[in-house]
Amino acid sequence: MIIKIFYGILLVTWGFSLIKYRRKVKWWTGSFAWAEHYLGSGGTYLIMILAGMFAMFLGVLYPFGWLELLFWTLWEGQ
Repeated sequence: MIIKIFYGILLVTWGFSLIKYRRKVKWWTGSFAWAEHYLGSGGTYLIMILAGMFAMFLGVLYPFGWLELLFWTLWEGQ
């Protein structure tokens, strides 16, 4: 249980850091050509914000077991 909380904190921290330092990350990685093409100007920043929010969402779900419950019900039907 402690390791799940640790992983959750890491995911939330990573997501927050990606959102906060997105300009430096873009400088380091460069523009995502597909994001700029399909999402227009600023598409790279939008993808980084969405990825950070998704990581924070997963970081909240994982320690409480909701992530396993969600994926178990999705895979159970196949």
